[in-house]
Amino acid sequence: MRDICFRRAYPRSRAELSRVKKAASAAAFARTTYPFSYGVVRRLPPGSVDLDWDELKDDEPLTDLLMMAVTPGESQGLEDIGITLPGWIESAKPEGMTDLGFILDILAKSPLSAQQQAYVYDALSLHVCYEGPALSGIVLPAGRVHYQKAPLRKEHFPLAPVIKRPIRAARVPGRRIVEVSLKALCARDLELYPLSYANEDDATLVSCGRGVKIALVGVLPGYRSPLEALYFFLVLKNGVPVGYGPAGVFCGCCEMGINLFPEFRGGEIRYIYAQFMRVLRHVLGVEYYFLTWYGMGELNEEALRSGAFWFYRKLGFRASNPEVEALAKAEEEKMRARPGYKSDLRTLRRLSHTWAYFDLSEGRCRPFPFGALGVAQTRFVAKRFRGDRAKAERQCDARIRRLFGVSYLPLAVTLCMIPDLGRWSEADKSMLARILRAKQGRSEIRAALLMKKHTRLRRALEGLLPAGDGSLMPG
Repeated sequence: MRDICFRRAYPRSRAELSRVKKAASAAAFARTTYPFSYGVVRRLPPGSVDLDWDELKDDEPLTDLLMMAVTPGESQGLEDIGITLPGWIESAKPEGMTDLGFILDILAKSPLSAQQQAYVYDALSLHVCYEGPALSGIVLPAGRVHYQKAPLRKEHFPLAPVIKRPIRAARVPGRRIVEVSLKALCARDLELYPLSYANEDDATLVSCGRGVKIALVGVLPGYRSPLEALYFFLVLKNGVPVGYGPAGVFCGCCEMGINLFPEFRGGEIRYIYAQFMRVLRHVLGVEYYFLTWYGMGELNEEALRSGAFWFYRKLGFRASNPEVEALAKAEEEKMRARPGYKSDLRTLRRLSHTWAYFDLSEGRCRPFPFGALGVAQTRFVAKRFRGDRAKAERQCDARIRRLFGVSYLPLAVTLCMIPDLGRWSEADKSMLARILRAKQGRSEIRAALLMKKHTRLRRALEGLLPAGDGSLMPG
């Protein structure tokens, strides 16, 4: 199956592509069992997914949920130990509805908000059976096919000139992109938050050459991050999904990382990374790309043993920790002096104690510590409002509406922490108002670009942090 997927993405000729398509059409459906989240199961076609009772080890939490939804008289049936929970649901659900569909319907008709429904469902950790098309059949129409005339080889070229080269990005309907993305991930027992809550009205598709296309899809307004512009991306080669990941952008910074599906690792990886970084720069204004300790192998055995540090090092990323950077240079000297030398596992562990970055901003951009800001806000609510969060949101939202003429609850308390907010210049206030409106718009792209320009906002947010927490980067 993986060979068929690879050959469909990298056909050597029209005849080979025809043979591969025929083989793909004969492939069976993919079947898998996985605890997919609420956002995913609600998006999948009802007939493709149902509850896997064999994986439910404790049905008490699900019974408790149903007890809150049924009429008083029905609760006696749920409490009857002579009636199994599957048996009760079978008698309770409308004809033609699956067990999972019944549970989702109960939640949808409850007084809970959409976010609360998601929290309740995800806490149940229900395994579901999913049936969808085989991997070889998951393709987005690609248009012109790029044929692989020569063998794939590892490439070596500087990233910066490629990243800076302009692109032509097109806003496109996102329904088909989201559908293909879900199928590609679900068939592999994978999911990602920004895809689970993807906004089909905020989709961008970029043709990058060689049959490579990159799709960016935003998040629905109710599920967006207060400050970051959060996106899901899908990398396609001749219409075949070859990689995916999240992209959270704030003030020109983005945490990097492309998850390539196993059958496509190697080969064009440097080209794909360069094109993705190029898309981030020209669509979302990214100039600073970084990876955390985890991406370098800290508490991540797979990344550690695969030599993730050296992979990104060869791309051009550098260590933010001076001690690790010095160790990397010493290892590079050994590699030059002793061909074939490789860092052992102990050294790789030492190399993982760092962030890695690729900076095209000339020092203007740096990652922001959202966790530290969150803790500062918790302390602010505790001190100013004695922990009354409803009061904090109500009063802060009213103040932001008075100052800027726009309401945006997710950021209201954060902004009210800024001591001199009311004394900002009219230009700074106007730009912040535009950001707040953009955060609630169809797309977050405009918000990401405006955030990058609003240096006063960035400095003010940094001023809310405890001393020493002005940047995520160590050393």
